[in-house]
Amino acid sequence: MKNKCAALIRIALAAVCILAAFFTVSCAEKIEYTLEAGKELPNAVILTGNSNAAYVAGFDEDCVNKPGKYKISLTDGEKDYILHLTVVDETAPIVTPKHVYYAVGTESARAEDFIAAINEADEYTAYFVGDVPTLDAIGDYDIQFEVKDKSGNVSKTYTSLLSVIYDTEAPTFAEVPELSAYVGEAVAYRLGLVVTDNCGGEITVEVDSSRVDTSTPGDYTVTYSAADGQGNISYAETTIHIYDAQVTANMLYDKLDAVIATIITEDMTAEDKCRAVYEYVQSSISYVSDSDKSDMVRAAYDSLFVTGTGDCYNYHAATIMFMKRLGIPYLEIQRTEGASDGTHYWCMVNIGTSESPRWYHLDTTRLRADYNHSGCLLTDKQVNAYNRVRKGFYAYDTSAYPKSFDAIITPTPNLEPYY
Repeated sequence: MKNKCAALIRIALAAVCILAAFFTVSCAEKIEYTLEAGKELPNAVILTGNSNAAYVAGFDEDCVNKPGKYKISLTDGEKDYILHLTVVDETAPIVTPKHVYYAVGTESARAEDFIAAINEADEYTAYFVGDVPTLDAIGDYDIQFEVKDKSGNVSKTYTSLLSVIYDTEAPTFAEVPELSAYVGEAVAYRLGLVVTDNCGGEITVEVDSSRVDTSTPGDYTVTYSAADGQGNISYAETTIHIYDAQVTANMLYDKLDAVIATIITEDMTAEDKCRAVYEYVQSSISYVSDSDKSDMVRAAYDSLFVTGTGDCYNYHAATIMFMKRLGIPYLEIQRTEGASDGTHYWCMVNIGTSESPRWYHLDTTRLRADYNHSGCLLTDKQVNAYNRVRKGFYAYDTSAYPKSFDAIITPTPNLEPYY
């Protein structure tokens, strides 16, 4: 009898929970909104008419770029809202065309090669309109192409110039980073390597690692060759550092302590120390497009004291290791997957106290020159403004992190129009 009563009680409780959940959802005010793909979500205050309203973090922030229907929660602390968002793509791609060169005898041209820049949030396909030259005769040819996005919107017809030339120019090694590995470890010799050519077509890159002995610690030379379809060849060299054993935290800290002794003084505040680290990391690492992200200690060690190069992860790793050594509280952040091309790493630091925290964003990565501003100690307001300039660059799950301190202590005048 007792078991039967207990079972009935459990069923009753489950029913109450279901009803509670139902009424909780039902009580949320429904808001319907249609958004053109690639545009920003409207301000929560405008949607709700409530000055305290805000989006509830954790939704897919990239949904604004993907046509479809989405439900997003908002709240003002007392009242909840459900935004029924419909994302549509009714705008055709807008393209900036470019002049393209092909070597005589190249098999065929590709319409995508003629796109210098494109304003399109979704996937797209480029295709030629009308006749396309066979690329077997020297000369300049007018070509036309269009771009169709995933929703079926077709751009206007663009005209560009296709030049067929005798190609005597070899490919260019745009980036040749130094490499590192441990004894016995497989080496990714092409990691971070960037090769360009003056003409369209395939580039063949060969790696000569015959002088590298991965079983013996030391520095070795690696040679690259790059050949285009016409047989033009260029060469480049880099150094690979083979380590005897794994780089330990103590090895790194010994190096960092020597740096800290030169850039940090006893009278510095936590803010001053972060600014000193920011300047040192930026001046010590040159940006390359990719890196090994399997070991933060090694990433910091290599970029600061071996190769002098790295991508955003290396800058981030170096910053984190300095924060550890200086005893400054930090939180690591990684860009939300799919919010923008690739990924990005930065951190938040507390330059206040545990009782009175003052959290700020700290990003020591060298930003692109056309968006250049300091990434040192930014507020949420400044980070969100940068997201409007470079869509999704600093997208992250805000619910997992504290709000930044409101006071702006690093001016970013170029971002002020986006506040």
